[in-house]
Parts: sequence; C-alpha cells; structure tokens
Amino acid sequence: MSGLPPVTAPALAETLDALPGRLRKKVDDAVTRAAAWPVSMADGQVTVAVDESTTVTLVLTGGVVRTGADARCSCLLAPNCLHRVAVLALAPVHDGLDDEAEPGELTAAAAIETSGADGAPSAAAGGSAPGDGGSAPGDGRNGTSGRPRAASAGTPLGKAAATAADAAEAGGGATVAVTPRQREAADGLWRAGAAVLAAGTVGSGLVLRTGLLRAVHEGRANGLHRAAAAGTRVAAGLQALREAQPQFRLAELTDDLRELLTVSHRLRAGDLPEEQTADLLGVARRGYDAQAGLRLYGLCTVPVVAESGYAGTATYVVDRDGRLWTVTDVAPGGADRAARAGDTVVALGEAGLTHRELTRSGMIVSGGTASASGRLGAGRSVRAVRAAGAAWTEPPLRNLWEEPLDRQISRAFAALAEPVGDRTAGSDLLFLSVTLRGAATGDGVLAETSDGAPVLLTVADDHPELAYRDNLRLLGAAPGLELLVVGRPDPGRRATVEALSIGLAPGAGDQLRLPAAWFGHADLGYDRLHRSQLLSGQLTRAVAGRPPATGDPALQLLRRHLERVVGGGRAVQALADDQERRLRRARLDLGAYLLAELSAAARFRPRDPFGRLTGDDAEGFTRAWLAAAVYERAATQALIEASWLS
Repeated sequence: MSGLPPVTAPALAETLDALPGRLRKKVDDAVTRAAAWPVSMADGQVTVAVDESTTVTLVLTGGVVRTGADARCSCLLAPNCLHRVAVLALAPVHDGLDDEAEPGELTAAAAIETSGADGAPSAAAGGSAPGDGGSAPGDGRNGTSGRPRAASAGTPLGKAAATAADAAEAGGGATVAVTPRQREAADGLWRAGAAVLAAGTVGSGLVLRTGLLRAVHEGRANGLHRAAAAGTRVAAGLQALREAQPQFRLAELTDDLRELLTVSHRLRAGDLPEEQTADLLGVARRGYDAQAGLRLYGLCTVPVVAESGYAGTATYVVDRDGRLWTVTDVAPGGADRAARAGDTVVALGEAGLTHRELTRSGMIVSGGTASASGRLGAGRSVRAVRAAGAAWTEPPLRNLWEEPLDRQISRAFAALAEPVGDRTAGSDLLFLSVTLRGAATGDGVLAETSDGAPVLLTVADDHPELAYRDNLRLLGAAPGLELLVVGRPDPGRRATVEALSIGLAPGAGDQLRLPAAWFGHADLGYDRLHRSQLLSGQLTRAVAGRPPATGDPALQLLRRHLERVVGGGRAVQALADDQERRLRRARLDLGAYLLAELSAAARFRPRDPFGRLTGDDAEGFTRAWLAAAVYERAATQALIEASWLS
C-alpha cells in the first residue's frame, strides 16, 4: 500500500488498545491483507477502500494523522475494528521532530548518519555503539560479578574486558539527577526492548512493535532522544523484515537493539556520572551557530544512500586550519538520486557551484551557520562566492596525510565508538598513502601503506548506479600504482578501508592520467576511471590475493549467538548447544563466561506448582544478553584497531 500519510505513534497505539483481545490475535494477518487495499486522496482526506461497502478515512492535521479519532471506519464494528489498525500500521511513523525544523535540516543529517557518509555503515544508521563507555550490566547471577580474569589489562582484549565488565562497578564523581519521569520513560524503553529480544524477530508482530513505538514517543517527550532514536531504528528494522525489504540486515538490528538496551539501562538507574548524562540523553536536533568568514577548500564528494529512504551527496571541505566540514544535498530517493546529486548546485549562497565542482575548487563563505559537529547550514543570511581550490599535495589539504597512521587510527575508531550524531565531520576518515599490490578476492584491492602496513581497499557502496565497484576492479589490475586515499575504516574487518576518493601520490609521475578538470583526484562514487588513463602496459591480469582476515573466529561465534537470539528469541538460545569451551580455548574466558550466563538465563523459567510460568519478566535474560553484546562489540573493535597498529 502506498500513498498513506504519516501517523503518530500514539494514534497507532490508541487504535490498537481499542481492539478486544480476540481481535488482537488477528491483527498481523489483517495488516498483510491491508497491503492490497487501494488508497485515494481528495479534499485533504485519505480514503482506503477495504471492500465495496467499507472504507477507512484518514483526517490529516498538517499532513499527519495525529490521533486515533482521525482514523474513521464505516464498518459496523468501528471504532473497535481491525481495519483502522491495519491501515495505520502500514503508514510511515511520524516522530514529530521536524515540525519546527528548517526544511531539510533533519532529513539531511539523519540520512548522512545512517548511510555512513559521515559515520559507520548502517546503521543507522548504523553503526551504533554504547555511549556509556561500554558498560555491561551485572547482577551476580546474569551479570559479571565473580567473573574470571580474561586477559592482561595491557592487551586489547584485556582493555575490552575491563570496559565491558567493570564500568558497571565504577563509582565516584559528580552525579546529575535524572528526573523520575525520565527514569520511568527509560524503564518503558528497556521493557519494550526486552520484549522484542525475548520474542525475536519471528515473534515481534504489530503488538510488540506498537508497544516499542509508544515507549519511543514517551521517551522522546521526556528528552531521551538518543534512546528514542535507537528504538525508532529497531522498530523500522522489524517493519523492514516484515515487508521483506532487501535492505534489512540482522546485524544492524542487533546493534540497534544493543544500543537501545544499553542507553535505557543506564538512564533508568537514575544518578549518572556528570560527564555521561548529556551523552546518554542526546539532543532533539542540532543547533546551528553563526560562523565567522570561512575560506574553504574542496576535498571530495561522497554519494549518500540511506536505508531510511533518503539519498543525495555529501561534500567534504577543509578550512585554512585544516578542520573538515560537510555540505549536503539529501532528499527522498534511492541510489539513482545519489548518482545524480553530485551535479546539483550547492545550497550555500549564490556561488552557483555544483558539489562535484566544489570538491575541485574552493569557496569563501560569510554569514554562514554550522552545527557543532561541522555540518554547514544553508540559511538566508549565507553569502558565498567561488574561490580557487587546492591540490591534495598542497596546504591545507596536505596536512591531512601528514598525520601519523597510529593517531589517525585512534581518532577514527574513537569516532566510531561515539553516537553517530556526536561525531565531528570527517573524524572517522583515514588519509592514507598507499601502493597497490593487486586485486583481492571479490572487488577489493590489496595495498600497502607508506609505513609498510597491509591494507584492503573495498567498495564503499555496491549499488550498480554508483562507480565504486568498476573503479576498484580497474585499480586492482594496476599493481605498483602509488595513490593518496581518502577512506573510512571498516570496524568489523582487520585493516580494511572503504575507499571514497583517490589521488596521485607525490612523485608518482604519470602512472595515472586524470583529466585536468578533475584537479588531481577522482571521487570513486562519481568519477569513472578508464583503462586508457593508466600507463600503457601497466595493467596486468588480475590475480586474486588473500585479503586480511575479517575478525577473530571465536568472537564471530559469540556474535552468531547474539544475532540468533535477536532472530529467534529466547527459546532458540535455551535450546542452543554449549560452546563456551571453544571460547575458552581461544583465551576469551570472559566471553565464555558471559555466553554461559546467557544460556542459563534463557533456560531459567520459574513455574508454579501447576507448571505455569510465574514472575519472569525477562529481566535477567535481557541483562545477560546485553552484557555479552557489549563485550563482543568492545572486544571486536579492540582487536580490529590493534590489527592496524601491529
């Protein structure tokens, strides 16, 4: 069903609450049937034809269905009928955040973050991470009390274990009180997330998704913006799975659920260390502050394709001091819009530059605004004129490649550990000088940094409308080519970079002949390289090389257990084989302990003398899963980061 207006979460919850119990069992089947009902719009109202004698009419206020009473059905059971619920369940959810926002402000930022143009791959946006330092809850039975020592504190795994297991026991420091209403809202988000985890995706129908959306609405109304955003992503993931959307990823849903439970667990505890409170609460929207005159130099342009249905482009620019900023053009659309967006005019003043032109020239901006994270605004007061650009081998751009690799790795992985909305523009990017060594299995390219470290260059986005894959295949057949690379590290694979843009390294000569209009670099998502641009005889037959390992096999085993719970629910883990011994053989003693606790919590179901379940709210099971999930995430990132520096 298409053409439905957005609906608020309270309106959906109100119609679901009105259903009698006997009809609630049929609601998921009704939603499936409703997908074929035709939709029409006239006189500011949307009409859905159920059959020849039954229609559902949606009354809009500001283009949104805001209350359950705004959905009216003509059947005899109305208003307590399945028709209203089924129609509203298929409509997009309106979060209410953009009612007072400037046009395009929120959608552009959200799309960039969830697509990975200035963050980790999605997740959500993806790429979510616990913002409380990686704390894992522990309660003596399902937590980390009495845990074995996993590794030396000086090793990456030792640090990860300490992060995952000790943070909950850390105390001291000034505290800021979380209001009782915020604690109550956080507890509601925790319980909603726990219900989804216990049921798994196979058992999370409309009732559980609506309960989650209700908790998200309550959390947002009480200022729990970060937890609410994670809850929204979880609900969207469940909906994407139900509709068999190709962009659904179980791994991303697992990360989003971990983020929701981590943040809500910390917030419902009440008192928090002062330095953590603001981070866990989050912000509703970014503030854009006035900026003094900016002299900007174009760096590169990156296509944006978000799973939220937005697409476009993001251009990175650098000021005189070497700080990175982003200029965006994001709107509803798919990869085809992203492929075209590079040629749209930059919405800054009246300079008349397209994004692809800006990346190879410069701009002087006055009266501009920008968020604290470095996104440039496009208000009416902005004045901009075109200016000369700078080559990558000239200041201030050259300074980006002069930062030592170990400092770049620390900066990028620290940025990936932050909430997506808090990352400074470009903080997760790497600037590498590499020599190509040949093609790897698939479409990757093996390379070696100037420090002698092996690295795998991979495709940043595999949509066929974008040029990434074709360009990487061509570069893989040109061993010995010396390049400057702008890329983003893959936090799940050792020494792996998603290549975004390339340029000739100093002293590389004519190894790669780029058109003069490209100003010495090629944006791999937009500019298509050709065999004729490489020196005659330089191309070789691609020989598959061995890429760096994707991660620790034992940690991947733990990750599969976590994802299996999200997919199949608590019952699946209760029947799972005990595999703690494999983790202990890999010297992941804490991981083995947490997996054993997870399995024990899944099987622990208290019953009364008649065999009926009693008093089990899945609290212990949820805590055990969260402890294992936070440990796995921290340990994996520590190992991946260490692989760069070894």
